[in-house]
Amino acid sequence: MLSILEKLIRHTGVFCLAVLFLLMLVQVILRYGFDYTHFATEELGRYLLIWATLAGMALETRQNTHIRVSFIAEKLPERVRRFWQLLLDVASLFVFALLIYTGIDSMLFNHGQESPGLQIPLSLPFSAIPLFFFFALLFMCSRIFSRDKG
Repeated sequence: MLSILEKLIRHTGVFCLAVLFLLMLVQVILRYGFDYTHFATEELGRYLLIWATLAGMALETRQNTHIRVSFIAEKLPERVRRFWQLLLDVASLFVFALLIYTGIDSMLFNHGQESPGLQIPLSLPFSAIPLFFFFALLFMCSRIFSRDKG
């Protein structure tokens, strides 16, 4: 089940990056070739970049390849290192849960507002925050519980 979710998130991120690339290419051609800039391209590009970044964050959590400072943990004995990593994973769970909660709150707060360029509810781009942090929370829980079995 989680591998299917991982593929879906990966495809979402790749799609967002591909559309972002094409959008920026068209924007540069229009701006410098025809002296014209469409008002919604930068805004859509920003939203696509946010979605792609948060999708990547969820995938990095799944693969345990996110950025971390590891030189301290490498100096610890094996049992202490495993406890330290578990402690950091549990702390990450709390941060993810907090970001889900505040993301939902922010999404609901911004639902009544529209974006200036695309005229869509701002809750749509803000929905990436609780969505992808929820996936990261699922992936982190999976890693923590599989660690206990192994």
